[in-house]
Amino acid sequence: IQGMSVDIVKAAFAATDTEIQLESFPYSRCMQLALRGQIVACFNTSPDPKIAQEYNLPRHPLFSDAILLWARNERAQPLNSFDQLVGKTIAATNGYEYGAEFDNDKRLNRIMVRKDLNGFLMLQRGRVDYMVAFRGTALQLFSEHPELRGQFIPVMTVHRPDLYLSFSRHHPEALQLLERFDRGMRLIESSGRYQQIIDTWRDRQNAVP
Repeated sequence: IQGMSVDIVKAAFAATDTEIQLESFPYSRCMQLALRGQIVACFNTSPDPKIAQEYNLPRHPLFSDAILLWARNERAQPLNSFDQLVGKTIAATNGYEYGAEFDNDKRLNRIMVRKDLNGFLMLQRGRVDYMVAFRGTALQLFSEHPELRGQFIPVMTVHRPDLYLSFSRHHPEALQLLERFDRGMRLIESSGRYQQIIDTWRDRQNAVP
């Protein structure tokens, strides 16, 4: 598992000498496992009132990132309203939160996929008109999958949320680990390690052609 969130989570727990084990799950399954107390926590979460009620959220977000609407290069036209999406198909990853305005707009025709990669492959093949995805996630995918590079352009900013590590309310170790995570975040922010991780990943993402 790799990514900016992974490095931040590892650094925060390492700062409090806390050993952790990270596993990769589809986002919706990860959140369900945390909800039931089968795992301690899940990331990256963009909290809404329901999530705030069902999970314990730390004081410190991992980072903030823009959720963008992506189109194929040859069909990319800047958009400024969800009204322009009526009648179009939009790939979206199952379980993700994209902001209340997008999530609650019943006019939008969403095609749900298990992973962001699947959505971009559908967009690449012309099976949907748009893909909605975080900027950082998309650039990471383009870096890992050269066959996707240079084919998509963001045409709208959908939302710009803070992203969190959401802790289970039912796992017996979750509250203790939440406290250690918050303490670790304070330590890596004050030491400069947090900003170093952010800068490293931003530079890497911006280098993707």
